[in-house]
Amino acid sequence: MPFNLDSFYEANRRILIWFILIGLLWLLRDFFGLIFITFVLAFIAIPLVRLGRDKLKLPYRLSLTLVYIFFLVVLGSFVHYVTPSVIGEASRFMNNISEVRLKLMELKRDIGSKYPGVERSLHGYMRSILDENTQRVIDRELKLFQETINLPDIDRPELDNDNHISAVALEKLKKYYDKEAELLVNFLITKQMGKVREELPKFINHLYQATGTMLLALLFSFLILFDSVRLGDLMKSLHDSRLRDFYQETAQPVIRFTYVVGRAIQAQAMIACVNTFLTLLGLIILGIPSVALLSLIVFVCSFIPVLGVFISTTPMVLVALNTGGLTLAIAIVVMITVIHIIEAYGLNPLIYGKHFKLNPVLVLIILLIAYHSFGLWGMILGVPVSYYFIHDVFGVPLWDERRLEPNTID
Repeated sequence: MPFNLDSFYEANRRILIWFILIGLLWLLRDFFGLIFITFVLAFIAIPLVRLGRDKLKLPYRLSLTLVYIFFLVVLGSFVHYVTPSVIGEASRFMNNISEVRLKLMELKRDIGSKYPGVERSLHGYMRSILDENTQRVIDRELKLFQETINLPDIDRPELDNDNHISAVALEKLKKYYDKEAELLVNFLITKQMGKVREELPKFINHLYQATGTMLLALLFSFLILFDSVRLGDLMKSLHDSRLRDFYQETAQPVIRFTYVVGRAIQAQAMIACVNTFLTLLGLIILGIPSVALLSLIVFVCSFIPVLGVFISTTPMVLVALNTGGLTLAIAIVVMITVIHIIEAYGLNPLIYGKHFKLNPVLVLIILLIAYHSFGLWGMILGVPVSYYFIHDVFGVPLWDERRLEPNTID
């Protein structure tokens, strides 16, 4: 039987259409960030425009324009106030780097005096972070220092077992350990500052790209909503064109999927509010200044899965270092870690589960698998995509619907 293209298309139409759609999405993968932010801004703007139109009786386009002016004011204020604050705290930290070294040494001495057995383990851990060349340099410096203070080679026993050593030798051994700690701290700080200087241009470049993407997304979402009626009619006209098969097959699933993603944005907004409240409470308890500014940064960055935690933590750690030293900075890191654990294993499953009517345990499993499989986009779209396939494609009943079913045994 000869091959007939029309018969082949009719027999495999659905598969071919979805294969083409997935291929187009794959070709546009570099623009996912722009597309997603455009969708998010449009989804947030629509209810605000309706509020201005229905409550304030404003014309649709005037209400839309006012909403986007508000967006620009918020974005401009965030950049104007947050960026100088972060740069100022970073500059203060760089200027006080010698003070940070002293505080690290004081913390090490404090730990060594309270827990003598931990000192050698702490030195070993710091050595493990450094490369072999740096360790050799440290060993040479220590050898010279040992000769300078005339410390005999006594295999460096632990301090709490040095009863057989004279008081003079014991004092020299303590000086040796202090010198080793000083060298380790200095080289560690130098190494980390080198990494910061190396990554700083990349970070600045990412900020410029993010700012450009945000401005483009604002423009595109505004133009889409401004001319939404004609764009809607244009999309409907595809029904009577040669692309009608494509339109009929994909229109409803795409609309349904965008609604599911919109629900995910609502869930993330609730998580951001709770996350910001917990952070604000922690900052007040720890006595950190500029709580309003830092809380604003946390709220905005809460919409950026995974990466947002690190972005929002940086200014808080810098403020803590400049205000209360290393101890306060460590307390901030512990606080953020606890809040992140609460968010990842408590808030995300419960709030996403409530919005999507999914079992919280299933939501947690989806988030873990999506993050490890697809990274950032897995965290953003893992739950809505899974929800769409589970309930819209495979037709599995919703979680609360299954709970309402009577427990009957056939």
